[in-house]
Amino acid sequence: MIEQCLTSLFPAIYSPGNIVLLVTPDLFGKLAGVTIENCRFHLFVCSGRLNLEVNGKKAEMEGCSFLDAIDTLKIRIADVSSDLRAWCLIFTYEFASESLKNIRPFPMEHLIQLNYTPVWSISQKNNDVIEFHLTRFREIIEDMKHYQREEFLKSYFRIICLEIGNVMFSYLDSSEQSSSSITKKDIILWDFIKLVSKHFKEQHNIDFYAESLCVSSKHLTRIVKEKTGNTPYTFICNELLHNAMELLEKENLSIAQIAYNLNFSDQAAFCKFFKKHKSISPVAYRRRFASTQ
Repeated sequence: MIEQCLTSLFPAIYSPGNIVLLVTPDLFGKLAGVTIENCRFHLFVCSGRLNLEVNGKKAEMEGCSFLDAIDTLKIRIADVSSDLRAWCLIFTYEFASESLKNIRPFPMEHLIQLNYTPVWSISQKNNDVIEFHLTRFREIIEDMKHYQREEFLKSYFRIICLEIGNVMFSYLDSSEQSSSSITKKDIILWDFIKLVSKHFKEQHNIDFYAESLCVSSKHLTRIVKEKTGNTPYTFICNELLHNAMELLEKENLSIAQIAYNLNFSDQAAFCKFFKKHKSISPVAYRRRFASTQ
């Protein structure tokens, strides 16, 4: 859930279910002097100027730029220019997971890069495209009578993330990045993420990944927590959940077969895991998905 100290600043219509909060340009001034931490959000500056502090360090954003904040960043909106036009999209893991499902919109390197360069410059074209989708997101969020409001919000959130991902991939292809800022901890994190992506189905235990990286489980947990704000097990769970949702949306496998494919001890263990993290049983999730098609 998004903290009430943030949602209370804006009309309730902009934070449905407290799982996503859209701050529109006409309301953005309410964030001046506010500190945002322990949450994931995207901040877009279309025009004007915005001064902020990122983990205590001063930063500035101008037109055609965006900030991608992860849980470990503490962002304070210091002051804004009178001609500022900016958007802020704050969201929970649950909302992002439901929206993106098994899609990975950002390059793997992006997670590490965010610790050093959370503010990015984008082209006017990319700026216009992203603002177009944000405007559509606003239209849907304000339309309380829209019968498919929730599904449309997820769809436009997914499109916005994919557009950001396009910018990230383009940046990685064209930039001359220096490896001088990449630390040994970053390399361990990067290798851990790659290992999880490859072995999450058969290996659910943190010890396997720690041994593969020649570090202790405690040290691996400390590094992942420090760099991302999440535990190693959270990464493993996320991969399992994304894959489980993808399989449940297909009708060719039974729940028992999915449990077997994901290396759970039995169907009951898989159902318990899925319901714990998604607040819905695998059977109910499959039925809900089928009803939307």
